[in-house]
Amino acid sequence: MTIRPFLPAALPAALLLAACSDSADPAGEPEAAETMMPVEPDGGIGDGAGPPAPVTADIVPADYLGVWDYVEGTCDPASDLRVEIGPRSMQFYESYGEITRIVVESPQDIVVSLAMEGEGEQWQMKRRFTLSDDGNTLTPSAVDDEPFEPMPLTKCE
Repeated sequence: MTIRPFLPAALPAALLLAACSDSADPAGEPEAAETMMPVEPDGGIGDGAGPPAPVTADIVPADYLGVWDYVEGTCDPASDLRVEIGPRSMQFYESYGEITRIVVESPQDIVVSLAMEGEGEQWQMKRRFTLSDDGNTLTPSAVDDEPFEPMPLTKCE
């Protein structure tokens, strides 16, 4: 029986047939299709989760605590731009605010929500406080479209 001449001719044909097959597994199991993970508009991985929640704090970070006054101020309690920042409250010239929320955007940037009262009135206020790299200047600014002129403060000794 002469099988040898037939085997070399049949081997390339069998290999070609195997390469074109839908099956990667010799047992005949179909290859699993690769599924692309969807990407959400905010850059998330498509797992249905929204953007990450803001980082909040229970008390004002230590670098912000203390008495601050306008850079050209005197730090005198009668100074109208003086503010005393405590862990959970802020005392301004003619008003007082209980802190209701602190969002820490970075070590140099926090947003503080306050329940304010002063001169017989009550209101809600939000302020962003940006600390300079050297920690000696604190600049409050408006968070929303509220008209507010940022005036840099320096720490009183």
